[in-house]
Amino acid sequence: MLRYLGRRIAGLVLVLFLVLTMVFFMLRAAPGSPVDAYLGMNPTPEKRAAVEHRFGLDQPIWTQYATFVGNLLRGDLGDSLFSDRPVTEIIGERLPVTLELGILSLLFWVVIGLAAGTLAARRRDSLVDGAVRVVSVIALSIPSFWLGLVLVVVFGLYVKGVLPSSGWVAFGEDPAGNLRSVVLPALALGLGSSAVIARTLRGSLIETHRTDYVSFARAMGMSENGILRRIALRNAIIPTATVIGLMVGMFISGTVLVETVFNVPGIGQTIVGAFRQHDYPLAIACTLVTAVVFLVANLAVDFLYFALDPRIRAGFLNGTD
Repeated sequence: MLRYLGRRIAGLVLVLFLVLTMVFFMLRAAPGSPVDAYLGMNPTPEKRAAVEHRFGLDQPIWTQYATFVGNLLRGDLGDSLFSDRPVTEIIGERLPVTLELGILSLLFWVVIGLAAGTLAARRRDSLVDGAVRVVSVIALSIPSFWLGLVLVVVFGLYVKGVLPSSGWVAFGEDPAGNLRSVVLPALALGLGSSAVIARTLRGSLIETHRTDYVSFARAMGMSENGILRRIALRNAIIPTATVIGLMVGMFISGTVLVETVFNVPGIGQTIVGAFRQHDYPLAIACTLVTAVVFLVANLAVDFLYFALDPRIRAGFLNGTD
């Protein structure tokens, strides 16, 4: 187990380093530079040279990369080029907003998806099953950013005062207002994910109910509810857990659009601003945070396999991991 954990952590560190290296060179290969965003149109050569020296952009690219790697190994992500604040301070302000939005949305929509998938599988080919499948297809067909724009228009122009159509209220300032400000972004962010979870669990449960061990349990007189709780759901949840882990990646990418649409001051909105302004340290720090969240979520899914599937545990005990 410890050997497996060590290999996974080493793999995560390598992936993070490769991702940050790729982002480092892609930012510098992209059209434009921080100097253009800082000085505007048609700066004088003297001003451009001064700003390039200030940002360290007058050095060769490999020197910049060596400096970047050295700072990264020391845990120094640098300062934002435009606010002159440490990027760790900016991330510390913005990350809790994104985590709250993502976690609340994920928990709510995972519960809805699991309940809908279980209900559809238990009532296969019924009206309820058909409704779940139709609604899930519709939900999957709606892009999150389009749904967000529709919600902003509806609740900003036609249904005023029910839910805020934009902005964010900190939980410490107004807990009720904070929860109200989460509703619409969470709806836009998680609706499609809930549909994927429901369809995956439905298919897995139907497949599990066709297995020999379920038929044996039924022949031994076990009730359908007992089969569902003790056998079918325990086995069907394993592929669904994989989908939920992938949903974390979709939530991360979705926050970039949803936070921008709803004017939520989280990591997603910060990423957009950092890449637009070519704020290299802030863009790399935001990339690091999102990559860590995604990789840790997938590592958690692997350990969930270990907890749910006795075959995987047996593999660890037998040394076949």
